[in-house]
Amino acid sequence: MVGKLISVANMKGGVGKTTTVIMLAEALAAGGARVLIVDLDPQASVSVCLAGEALLGDLIAKGRTLEAYLALKLIIREKPQLQARIRAGVSITTHRGSPLALSLLPAGPHLRLVEREILYTLSARNLSMKEIDAKLRRLFASEFRPLARAYDYILFDCAPGLSPMTEVAIRGADLVLVTSIPDYLSTYGLDAFVQTLWAWDEEENLQSRRPPYILVTRFQQQVRQHRHILARLEAEAEAGDAGFRLLATRVPQAASLAEALMPRAVLPTFVGKYGPYISTVLSPLVDEVKGIFHAA
Repeated sequence: MVGKLISVANMKGGVGKTTTVIMLAEALAAGGARVLIVDLDPQASVSVCLAGEALLGDLIAKGRTLEAYLALKLIIREKPQLQARIRAGVSITTHRGSPLALSLLPAGPHLRLVEREILYTLSARNLSMKEIDAKLRRLFASEFRPLARAYDYILFDCAPGLSPMTEVAIRGADLVLVTSIPDYLSTYGLDAFVQTLWAWDEEENLQSRRPPYILVTRFQQQVRQHRHILARLEAEAEAGDAGFRLLATRVPQAASLAEALMPRAVLPTFVGKYGPYISTVLSPLVDEVKGIFHAA
């Protein structure tokens, strides 16, 4: 079976994208799935969390990162191998005595500069923005989507905002999860985000695609604003013309979940790392994600 592509995104930063990617990836892997994480964020948070500073620095120096591949492919016009930049066995978290089956296509801090240079270079070759967009979509379809033959799930940790590769990954994914804290500023741009990426497109009927699913993160039941914003999201998601759906799982504000991303001297176990959140957050989230695909 061909694996599923999941993009985790939001226009706003600091809303739990990377935490969600790692939690979901490790939960899927703990269930026996082969998982690849693709880092599209120039902050490289997911890369440094999984690979560690020393290994990531070595991969950057040797050109074994996403931005190195993109530069060679689109700017220099060589024929680099994407598969050669995927690092297998990056997780130090174990489950039932074995490391989780996680692989990583890392990014470094120069990703955004490379993306900008790609736009400059292709524009100088007299390509219009529409043609550049089409070229990036073809690259995604020919190089990234085939990776799903080797993995059960590919998770894209998208950059905040709409960088070129983030937009392509969102448009090309089988499922888009939009993480959001239930507060005024975090949800302010949700409608614009949805309308921008799910509007009518002349070349593909994006309106026929599965709508994005909002995942509420850092939820605090005792905070009145969180309860009110959540109620509003629930009402909007149930409307007939809703541009998004709302997952039932709520990721709480919890220090232990934030610490799950921190480096550790002792190799952690999946159960020791997430404890009670496995049954209250991770398992329900995995079930919801799988349910979306099974219902298709």
